[in-house]
Amino acid sequence: MAPSNTSSMAPNALRAPLPTLTPEFVAEHYPSQLRLVHVDLLHRHGERTPVSHRIPEISPKYWNICAKGNPLHQDFLKAVGCSTESAGGDGTDRSVQWQNHIFKNATRNGGTIFGVSSAAAQHPSDTSQPTKATCGFGQLTDTGRQSMAALGASMRELYVDALRFLPNTLQADSRSDTLYLRTTIYTRAFESLQHVLGGLYPEMPTDSPKLRVHVRPSDRDNLFPDFGCKHMVKQFMKLNAQNIERNEAEFQQLHQDMLKIPSLRSYLDADHKSGKAQTAISVMDVVAPMRIHDMPLPQGINDELIGRLSRMASVEYLHSAWQSSAVARMQIGRLVHELAGNIVDAVQADRAPIAANQPQLGIYSSHDTTLAPLLAVFGYDADKSTHDAPPNFEWPPYASSMRIELLNDTVSPHPTVQPAWEQDPAHPSADPSKVPFDERVRPTNVPKSLYQWTLRRQDPGPTEQVNPRATRDYYVRVWYNDRVLLLPACRDPGAHHSKHGPSVCTLDGFFKQIARFAATEKETRVECLAS
Repeated sequence: MAPSNTSSMAPNALRAPLPTLTPEFVAEHYPSQLRLVHVDLLHRHGERTPVSHRIPEISPKYWNICAKGNPLHQDFLKAVGCSTESAGGDGTDRSVQWQNHIFKNATRNGGTIFGVSSAAAQHPSDTSQPTKATCGFGQLTDTGRQSMAALGASMRELYVDALRFLPNTLQADSRSDTLYLRTTIYTRAFESLQHVLGGLYPEMPTDSPKLRVHVRPSDRDNLFPDFGCKHMVKQFMKLNAQNIERNEAEFQQLHQDMLKIPSLRSYLDADHKSGKAQTAISVMDVVAPMRIHDMPLPQGINDELIGRLSRMASVEYLHSAWQSSAVARMQIGRLVHELAGNIVDAVQADRAPIAANQPQLGIYSSHDTTLAPLLAVFGYDADKSTHDAPPNFEWPPYASSMRIELLNDTVSPHPTVQPAWEQDPAHPSADPSKVPFDERVRPTNVPKSLYQWTLRRQDPGPTEQVNPRATRDYYVRVWYNDRVLLLPACRDPGAHHSKHGPSVCTLDGFFKQIARFAATEKETRVECLAS
């Protein structure tokens, strides 16, 4: 039976919900026989300002909600040698400048996710003025910093205090086998990671180790879609246009309702037509940050309208990953491949006779465009003839998180039924890279050695054989915010835990779910060049 707080998709809110860590919650989801082996935490950055100044009739030119964050931002830029702080004539008046990327020369082709990004002029009715609290556009706000610290504190409450999975403090010799840290080139992602760590380890001793944070160049970063992938962009835009057309009536009604709001009318008339791509997402990028930061909004812009914007923005931009495994694979397949490798490494380290130097927790500070396609990967149902996002699927909230937990259970009975796909001709000896994506039962970086089963005999002596069930003590569970995701492949008989049901996948059930999406760098390059 599945736990009570499981879902095929978690409900949306402007701020992501955190699990309520009661003793009952811990007892239900983490009984003594389920031992945590490894966790990967992927999160969206915290609340931010809009990516540019648009809709000046309602949005201020100067967002003065970064009073606490700006000094931290300047300290951060100094630390990476990119400070933009400048002194005034008397040497004391310093202007705070925002830098969108960690490194000054860093760039990324992000497509036109939020529509036109050119800055609008300040509206005559806008009385905002620049202060030391002024944020840059796209900057993590003080509220966003609090949300990320709360996420880290929640992870501490669970993995340190309740489960004793992570150490209480980080010792000088523990940095290599406790945490693996990654962020994208965006400053809001890096600083979100800092605050998650601050919540996870709030009182670091003076002799604490320096933590290595991994940052990849944008053209090699797998934490967000690569808009240089021409085939992905072509299919992505085609599906987006079809989705807008399929939902034309709802787009039309949303457009008409927004036209009734005078402060939105000129923006919509100037830049948009009913059903045109990025209509909902570009408006949502302004009004959602205003709402969550308690800024005054015109009459008619309320939670109900913002919820509709969130749903239609996902139609404009996110549904395509649900509808096409190829689009999802080209968007996020390299990351799925990496996450599968993390699971493999953790299993091998856990089974090693000598303790291996393997991170217990990986933290990936990323974006909505990271989590959204991953949700499509984990929600894909191969048994269905058509594939669509859930009807209530909405944009991932700020500070959303996804946790992939590797578990070990040597006590509970193993599944007695063997899934049909475990006996696939391609399993386990064929070269997996030669198998079409849609026919794969595991990612290509799951090695044959993972399935070595040692049989001890009197004669001729110990031998090793391949047994597809050699990993049956290992399980995987995926959380999205405060909910367990039910992976469709894990519903199959023999593909889930005998007591906890489909919410806890067997290792091979998890591999089966993600196999068609996991792609190597080479496979992604080849697919991106397809005509």
